[in-house]
Amino acid sequence: MSANRRAPGKGGTPPPERKAPAGPVITPAILSVIFFLLIAIAVVVYWKTVITVNNEAQVAAAGRKSAAEANIETYKKKGAKLEIAEKLNVTVKDKLRDTAYMFMTDQSSVIPFWEETFFPIFTSANLTPGESAEIKSNVYTFKINMAMNPMSTLPASSFFKDVQSVFKIEYVPEQNGQPIEEPLATMQPAFLTPYDIELRGWRGTYEDVQRFIRHLQVRQNKTLFTVHCFKNKEDKNAYGYRTVGEWDILLTVYFINPEASASGDTPPGLPGANSC
Repeated sequence: MSANRRAPGKGGTPPPERKAPAGPVITPAILSVIFFLLIAIAVVVYWKTVITVNNEAQVAAAGRKSAAEANIETYKKKGAKLEIAEKLNVTVKDKLRDTAYMFMTDQSSVIPFWEETFFPIFTSANLTPGESAEIKSNVYTFKINMAMNPMSTLPASSFFKDVQSVFKIEYVPEQNGQPIEEPLATMQPAFLTPYDIELRGWRGTYEDVQRFIRHLQVRQNKTLFTVHCFKNKEDKNAYGYRTVGEWDILLTVYFINPEASASGDTPPGLPGANSC
């Protein structure tokens, strides 16, 4: 061993030991404070949650109450109006029955209209056929099945060109080989359906046309006619003491179905809807 080795310390003792720095010490008091703070925070959060839920429940309950009160008020008003509507419905139906004679209803009224209403008025007027005189109308299709009796489907007039193309027939056969025991319902689907008539090329004076229209609208109190227009053909005029010309006259009568709903505020076929 070397003689120069340093002694461990003064007097040969070892150097003192170094202590580690002291760390934070969690005491029971600190734990109590932390626990108290956690409880306080939990209470605050719980209280806010309860208050919020309670407020939302109150708002929802108030909304339901308000909606229920509004519904009750609405039902009361509708109930009061329902009684009025029922009375009006009865009144309107009674009025429709009183005026039903002014309209055609189903296919059983088509031929009687032509033969019992229109042609007697038309032939009593002083209108004579011109070179190309004819009567036109909307195409009407008669529907029949085996439960219905044979019926007249062609009006007695020679002034319809190709009358069978104007008054057609559609046969509705039995279903799946089973006989049909009920006649077909042939009312129009709409509450009011116009049926247009055109008189083309009829000769007469202005007074003859005026007399014919007056007879349609005033003297006969059976069918409602709308006269849209009448116009003469100046190149066909025969001048004399009374000027005779060829006239076009456009008319409309109506089918009515009292059980159907009316659509819109304006009925079809109003005066002026068709133009000469």
